[in-house]
Amino acid sequence: MRILVVCAVAEEAQAIESGRSLRHELDVLVCGVGPAAAAASTARTIAENSHMGRAYDVVVNAGICGAFKGRARIGDLLIATDSVAAELGVALPSRFQPIDEIGFGTNRIGCNTVLTVAVEGVRGEILTLASITGSDELAANLAHRYPDAIGEAMEGFGVATAAQQAGLPFAEIRSVSNYIGDRDVENWDWGTALKTLTTGIREL
Repeated sequence: MRILVVCAVAEEAQAIESGRSLRHELDVLVCGVGPAAAAASTARTIAENSHMGRAYDVVVNAGICGAFKGRARIGDLLIATDSVAAELGVALPSRFQPIDEIGFGTNRIGCNTVLTVAVEGVRGEILTLASITGSDELAANLAHRYPDAIGEAMEGFGVATAAQQAGLPFAEIRSVSNYIGDRDVENWDWGTALKTLTTGIREL
């Protein structure tokens, strides 16, 4: 099986490479930060490899993320059931209206569960945002709007969109480096999260 694994930064790519398995042929793409860069880079890479006769069988977005307190812990591995574009819709005075409700598409893409069936971790929705949530108040609002969400990151929905438009299965796995909310960067744990990410890739 040929797998394209997409991540945002070089540190994540190194952790992914450390989890490389002989069971699969795996390419690692560092796409940059944010959903736009993720979608564009993934779509280009899928197309280029297809034209060279090296088509992919599946696309995976992998990296570190923040988790909602009480739904996952620092160091946990998160496996997405859906990738959700949390900001795609209309911000009304009283509530957020997802784009699904106004008939212009959807803000969620379901994830393939076959590839991650052997991966141990916490399963639920992973939100994609263009900006990191930086306050407890915003985190509480997001958690209320998305009760099944377990974490947030910045690339998943972009990668998922590129995979979906290419007709390829998509999965998202992420390891938790911090809690969503006030930016207490001193208590973020990149080291543990990257080790967990390596383990998750090895279990694919």
